[in-house]
Amino acid sequence: MLTLLNFFPQMTSVFPFALLLCLSSGLLTAYGQACCPPGWRKFGSRCFAFYIQTKTWIDAETFCQTAGGNLASIHSDAEHQFIKAFIQQVAGTPRPSWIGGSDAVKEGTWLWTDGSKFNYKTWNVGEPNNCCGGEDCLTMNWPSGKKNNILVYVALLNIKVKCNQLHWL
Repeated sequence: MLTLLNFFPQMTSVFPFALLLCLSSGLLTAYGQACCPPGWRKFGSRCFAFYIQTKTWIDAETFCQTAGGNLASIHSDAEHQFIKAFIQQVAGTPRPSWIGGSDAVKEGTWLWTDGSKFNYKTWNVGEPNNCCGGEDCLTMNWPSGKKNNILVYVALLNIKVKCNQLHWL
């Protein structure tokens, strides 16, 4: 019996190599791999977006919820560094930005708006500190001595769906 692979035996070794090359170069995404919506950046199993528009913390959180997410929560040094670099890349500068931590419910008890455990502790020395009273919301890249309640923000989308098929990017 003559098959395509019998007729072209070299294809048995070329196809897997070509597929691997496409996947490793980012031209294809694999079936079942978690996907981020356009404009969002994947880190681990989560997607992040950085918005240049300025909003109050509550308005930024509300906007993120309409996009299906929340302000970003941070759970590791690697994630913290990724978000800092992402802000720098998009904004061109380490702009002060809202993230999803708040102690507005009970002073000193920090919660993430996405409901995840507030377990990250590697903040700047003495932070969060409620300086001058009324600091109930977390920021990144905050210059000392400044006070403002309207900032840009980092959104988080926890991935709940997988890509349905192999597709070209």
